[in-house]
Amino acid sequence: MANIGKSLVGVASCALFLGACGPLPEGEEFDGSVPGEAEVLDDSQSEEPRRVEAQTLAGDLASTLGSPVATYPTSCTASNQWTTTCGSGSSRDVSWVWKVPATGTYAFSTRNSNFDTIMEIRNYKATNEVLKCNDDSGDLLTSGITLTLIKGSQLLIVVEGYAGECGNVQLNIAKR
Repeated sequence: MANIGKSLVGVASCALFLGACGPLPEGEEFDGSVPGEAEVLDDSQSEEPRRVEAQTLAGDLASTLGSPVATYPTSCTASNQWTTTCGSGSSRDVSWVWKVPATGTYAFSTRNSNFDTIMEIRNYKATNEVLKCNDDSGDLLTSGITLTLIKGSQLLIVVEGYAGECGNVQLNIAKR
C-alpha cells in the first residue's frame, strides 16, 4: 500500500512538471504565453527590471477608479527608490500598482496634492519600461498623464516631489 502512495505522488509530480498537455513537441520552446491571450505590454527590455520594494510601494489599487483613488499622508517619510525620467529623481517617492480594467484611455493626476509633484507610469512587469512621465500639468505644479491602455495591463505609478519637495499625495485615475 505504501508503494502505491509513492507511485501516485510520483505520477502527480510528473503531471505538474509536464503540465496537463504533456511536453512540447520537439523543436518548440515555451514562451510563457497562454493560448488565446493577447500580449499586453513589451517585457523584453535590454536591462533587468528593478524590483518594487515594500518601503516605497503604497499598495495595489486593483482596477479602482476615483478622485482620489488613493492618498498617502506624507511622502516625506518614504524612501527614494525610483529616478524619474522627467524630473529631479532626488526626492522620496511612493508608488502604486494598478491594473487596467478595460481597454481605453485613462487620465492620471496628482491634483490636490499639496506640493510640486512628478509622476511617472511604468510597466509593472518590466519596470525599466517607462510609458510616460510628467512634471507639471499645464499651469499647475501637480502632474497629469493620459494614456491609451489595453485591458489587463499592470502599471507601476510612481509619484515623487520636484527638487526634494514632499507632502500629501493624492492620486486620481479616471476613464476618458
